Amino acid sequence: MDAKTSKIISIGRSFGAGGKTIGKMVAEALNIPYYDSELLKETAKNCGLSEKYLASVDEKDITDAALYMSVGFMTPTYTSVRQIAANAQREVIQKIAEEGPCVIVGRRANEILKDRKNLVSVFVTASVEYRTKRIMEREGIDEKAARKKVLRADKERAAYYNQFGGDSWGYASTYDLCINTETFGDEKAAELIVKLVTN
Repeated sequence: MDAKTSKIISIGRSFGAGGKTIGKMVAEALNIPYYDSELLKETAKNCGLSEKYLASVDEKDITDAALYMSVGFMTPTYTSVRQIAANAQREVIQKIAEEGPCVIVGRRANEILKDRKNLVSVFVTASVEYRTKRIMEREGIDEKAARKKVLRADKERAAYYNQFGGDSWGYASTYDLCINTETFGDEKAAELIVKLVTN
């Protein structure tokens, strides 16, 4: 069955807002590929770092010193390991976009692909309280632990996104569409995105 859109859809998201769930719904509805953590496997192949290591620093701001301590080397030209990983992921995302319509969750895809005319960038968010409740239910943890996890993950994602320059993570002006899942819920949010890219 053919894809129902020609668009590349990037989904940025606050932690616990449902971005991955919504991304999968959108990809299924449009019959297009979905990518999030799968990108780590391809990135690992491209840059020679282990998939396990890349997962440990995925969407986090990591200093050069911490990276050096983790992997124990720098390149002969003193390019940081952080930059090696970022460059490899950029190449993977660009390659995926060249292959055709798809949904990419996170990984600065909206910034990396911002010059593509067929990109539709979305940001999915909700209040901290709402997201805390979702994490409590999903992971079976208490409110204090869930809230701490939400705030820490948001901080890490913002730092990861902003560390290489470009626009700021979560700023409405950076995206074509911002959706509050506390208002719309996951299914309606997915429907809104599908409607946007098929009109």
